[in-house]
Amino acid sequence: MNGDFVSVGEALKLIPPFKGDKQEVLAFIENVDTAFDVINSSQEAILYKFVLTRISGEPRMTISHRNIESWAELRAFAKYLHRKTNPSLPCESTV
Repeated sequence: MNGDFVSVGEALKLIPPFKGDKQEVLAFIENVDTAFDVINSSQEAILYKFVLTRISGEPRMTISHRNIESWAELRAFAKYLHRKTNPSLPCESTV
């Protein structure tokens, strides 16, 4: 991005609240990926903490019982759960 980054607050605007709607999992992942792409990498830990605040309900409870400490880990876990609960959907390996 040529060294142009946005603030964590601006990046957070890209991330809608997520309450566990299975139809929204992949869109949520894509939005969070975009948010991480537009911030300075030194701010990733802070953004991750804010991403967690966007998640509520059953997904938040599930995450709280795991030792997930980064977006990469949460992203992999979310994709795994999405595939597990939606076996008839095509595999979205690029997301």
